[in-house]
Amino acid sequence: MVYYYLDHPSDVYIHVISQTLEGLFEEAAKATFEVMLDTDSVRESEVLEVEVLAKDLEQLLYMWIDHLLLIFDSRSFAVAKARVDAIKKIEGETPFLLKAKVYGEEYDPKRHGQKVGVKAMTYSLMKISQVGEKWEAYFVLDI
Repeated sequence: MVYYYLDHPSDVYIHVISQTLEGLFEEAAKATFEVMLDTDSVRESEVLEVEVLAKDLEQLLYMWIDHLLLIFDSRSFAVAKARVDAIKKIEGETPFLLKAKVYGEEYDPKRHGQKVGVKAMTYSLMKISQVGEKWEAYFVLDI
């Protein structure tokens, strides 16, 4: 699993590559939080269970990152890593379900650092595709 920060005139443009779709979403979470803080300094002392529903993979990525940013803003919860247990296609209006565990602790700017504040996830330049045996995603964070 790999992520890169690409050139963008005003925001953070991210490219994520993974062998699995679940891994793609895990790396997207890691790349997002690395923009804001030093994820290596975050202890995995708390675990939160997360479920997200969406109509397609792009909306699922948007809702996933948006939910993690909400957890950071509302609970001051710094994410060390995310483990996506499953991304399932289900019957209904919102046919994609993501189930994950998010590991981290209360945010401490002295220990975790303060990089760039992320205001929101966007649909700008978003693309998710399977290329051969790998999955790739592109997305932009509003800073």
